[in-house]
Amino acid sequence: MFSLTLSGSLSFDAGIDPTALPSHLAECLRGVRASTVETRGNSVAFTAGVFRIVGSWNVLGPFGSGDLAVDADFRQVRYRVSIRQLVLIVTVLVGVATAFILMSHVWQPLLLLPFAWLWLVGSNVALGIFRFKRFVARAIATAPHFSVQPLPLVHSLPK
Repeated sequence: MFSLTLSGSLSFDAGIDPTALPSHLAECLRGVRASTVETRGNSVAFTAGVFRIVGSWNVLGPFGSGDLAVDADFRQVRYRVSIRQLVLIVTVLVGVATAFILMSHVWQPLLLLPFAWLWLVGSNVALGIFRFKRFVARAIATAPHFSVQPLPLVHSLPK
């Protein structure tokens, strides 16, 4: 069966605190107005999609939901995003356009509809995943780092 989710991972360097990363990622998701954000241990689940009051260029627009998981051992953030909502909305729009074209008794525009579907889904997914990966990379870059504690001064006792 065709999967309606996209997944991948991004690495982070040894200076980033993996225990603080999930809460930081959650705050970044709230900053781009995800509908819901829930942190569970080392992962963050969110919902988003097009039915929110945000601009059309919102980084979460093409994705109905997703999750981010921090893997401290491999120093990676794994992501999974759902495009189910996008595919459903575009399919309904193309279906409505098909109905109007069939009522007009002109069949030639029907030839363009599969290409319109591919363009609308394909371009939104391609741009969306590019922008989402960039968003996660920027969130990782601004994540809390391990704090470096100064070494205590050692005083030698006089002999």
